[in-house]
Formats: sequence, structure tokens, C-alpha cells
Amino acid sequence: MNNVLSKVFLWLGIGLLVTFFVGFGFEQYLLNNLVLAAKFFSRGTYWIIFAVELVLVIALSAKIATMKSSTAKTLYILYCIVNGLTFSSIFLLFELSSIIYVFLATAVVFIIFSFIGNSLNIDLSKFGLYLFIALLCALITSIVNIFLHSTSLELLLGVAFIIIFTLYIGYDIKKVSAMIDAGIDEENAAVYGAFQLYLDFINIFIRLLSLFGKRRD
Repeated sequence: MNNVLSKVFLWLGIGLLVTFFVGFGFEQYLLNNLVLAAKFFSRGTYWIIFAVELVLVIALSAKIATMKSSTAKTLYILYCIVNGLTFSSIFLLFELSSIIYVFLATAVVFIIFSFIGNSLNIDLSKFGLYLFIALLCALITSIVNIFLHSTSLELLLGVAFIIIFTLYIGYDIKKVSAMIDAGIDEENAAVYGAFQLYLDFINIFIRLLSLFGKRRD
């Protein structure tokens, strides 16, 4: 199991680096191409990117047990690249030093709860439903707050999302172990585990950045 977890964290690190450098590089490119930047950040383009990400998420989640490991790795990296394009907006809105500090803070939180999740000798699968319900409630409340424009509620939601995705870290690590026990290929299990932990990390990072990040003047 430790060998699989090593692969999980390797692919997680690769995915985060891909997203970071794609986001930063694309942001630099957009700064020199303002017309393209205006088109890219239009609502239509964002819906297209969201659709592509959704397709990749569904493909990895639904077909991971049967697809070739090379296909799983390709889809994972592709998702990280596409997500990096949307991350370019973060580099435009926040100072780079602030992004790096929040990224490191997220990494510390992530490492701590990864260790806790891996060390627990209890079945966390039964908590999956409760986490999903909590996440769904938070998402619905976020949609409602689009119309309410409540800063207090937005702050509470930010904290709630951080707690939910932090708890998801331990759950997703245990899920990798369950996949191995179910006979799923180790490479595929590692990629899927990295993908799930990547989503946890990114969501925690975004929420922490929105709460503590320093915006550009």
C-alpha cells in the first residue's frame, strides 16, 4: 500500500506543478494579448472549459477501473492543463508572493491530514455520504448567495468548504486502499487517488486564497 501511496503523491505533485506553471505561463501570455484575454474570460469560454473539465471528471471517475493506465494518466494531465488555464485568473487577481504563501500553507494542512487519514485504522467509507451531503448543501448555499450578496455568509461558506475538503483528504486516501482491495490496477488506483486529492488540494487552496490572499492593486 505504501508503494501505491508514493505513486499517488508523485502524480499529485506532477498535477499541481502542471496546473501552476500552465496558469502562470498563460497569465503572462494574456498580459501581452489583451484582446485574447477579454475573449478568454468571457462567459461563453468559461462554460466551454467547464464542460471539458466535467467530461474529464466523469471519464476518470466512471471508467478508471477499465481504462488503460496510459489513458488514465493522459486524462489526468489533460485535466490539470485545462484547470491551469482557468487558474490564470488567480495569477491576474492575486500577488504571486501571496499565491506562493497560501500554496505552502495548503501543503502543510494537506500533509498533516494525509498523515492522519493514512494512520487511522477505521473504515472511513461510511462518512462519504455525509461529506457529500455537506458539500452539496454548501454548493447550494453558494448558489443562493450569488443573489443575496452576503459577505458574512460568503466567509462562513469559505470556512465550511475548507473543513469539508480537509476531511475529504483522509476519506480519499482510504478510498485508494479500497480500490486496491477490489483488484483495480495499482497504476490506475494511483492516478485516481491523485486526481481526487488534487481536487481536495485545489479547493482548499482556492478558499484559503480568497480568505487570506493579497489582491493586486
